[in-house]
Amino acid sequence: MKTKWNHSGRCASSYRRPPGSVLLRPLISFSLLLTLSPACLISSCAREVSPVEIEDVTVKVDSCLFEICFNVLNNISDSALLVKQLDIFIYDADGMQGLESWNSFDGLPDTVRVTGAKRAKTVVAVANSPRSFNRKAIERYDSIELLSYDFGEDSPENPIMGGICSLGHERPGTVTLEPLLTKVVLCEVSNLMKGYMRLEDPRIYLENINESAEVLRKSGFRASEGGINGKTYKLPYDIGVFPQNLNIELLCYPNDSAEATMGTPRTSLVLECEINGETCRFPVELPELGRNRRLKVDISVSGPNVFESKVY
Repeated sequence: MKTKWNHSGRCASSYRRPPGSVLLRPLISFSLLLTLSPACLISSCAREVSPVEIEDVTVKVDSCLFEICFNVLNNISDSALLVKQLDIFIYDADGMQGLESWNSFDGLPDTVRVTGAKRAKTVVAVANSPRSFNRKAIERYDSIELLSYDFGEDSPENPIMGGICSLGHERPGTVTLEPLLTKVVLCEVSNLMKGYMRLEDPRIYLENINESAEVLRKSGFRASEGGINGKTYKLPYDIGVFPQNLNIELLCYPNDSAEATMGTPRTSLVLECEINGETCRFPVELPELGRNRRLKVDISVSGPNVFESKVY
């Protein structure tokens, strides 16, 4: 028997029984049901629907699950560094090293789980980027390796940070985020001059700061010819016979040049002051200065052009 559906949605059969057929009995019973109240019909047909469980990550047959963890390596601040935004880029570790996925988060997640083809990955994480990313410009890993930021864009409260890790389909990876900023602290200034001469109107600043730095670079930060000077801080008092414990913090970008050469100067901390009406300058050339470092400096002045320093 062939069955057809008419426009009303009811079933229409091409085979008919003669009048008085036993098929009329269920039809009569069905017509009696129609006389019942709608409430009776609803209560008799109602069912409980179990909630559907949704997995956080769906893994395709030809893919696998990758897990990424994060930590922050902080040597520049006594308090935790704030992560306001985190961008995660996952690249194929082989061949052209193309970009496979890009995810953004508000804050720092404990763990990120993603799916991908069963092959090695390179994970790049950038925190607190002050600029938006152009996907076309970072389609390959060798492009994002060159990503750099300007010192003027950075902030000690939520510093620009970056990190890389390798990821395999059978092992989780951990990205260690490190700030580009490094900190120089002027701890103590002593005046060893005789005759009650004072260091008047003392001020300090950093000179030959690297103007920019690559956020994924670990070392090899060479000074650029266009080094800049940092902010000038005025010390609160003239310095007389008693040493001043200051603990003034100055920020800069890394400069790990082994020695100063023409066109590649070293970063220096400079103390300026007036001695008997003459402006005197005491520059302390800093040692190799990597990213996320903290150096302390003491200065002892013995005369208008004579001083000693200690860097530790």
